[in-house]
Amino acid sequence: MSTAYSEAYLQRFGGTARLYGQQALAVFAQAHVCVIGIGGVGSWAAEALARTGIGAITLIDMDDVCVTNTNRQIHALRQHVGQSKTEVMAGAYPGD
Repeated sequence: MSTAYSEAYLQRFGGTARLYGQQALAVFAQAHVCVIGIGGVGSWAAEALARTGIGAITLIDMDDVCVTNTNRQIHALRQHVGQSKTEVMAGAYPGD
């Protein structure tokens, strides 16, 4: 599996390629993962997937950010209270 990556992409995900190999990076870049529930565990899982170079991530959660989420959910900041969890989380990686 041979894929040409931009310099910016390699700067961002080069560590993933060194750890797992170029072939795995190509698989990750083409993968689509769905995370159902982006609370205390799901938000961190989605973050890890994005930082690993997964090509597409679908986030499903019908809840809004609540002040009680701020101690355990990566996207739950005071300025996001009352906003959709999925919109806040997706906004962390616009266009990625």
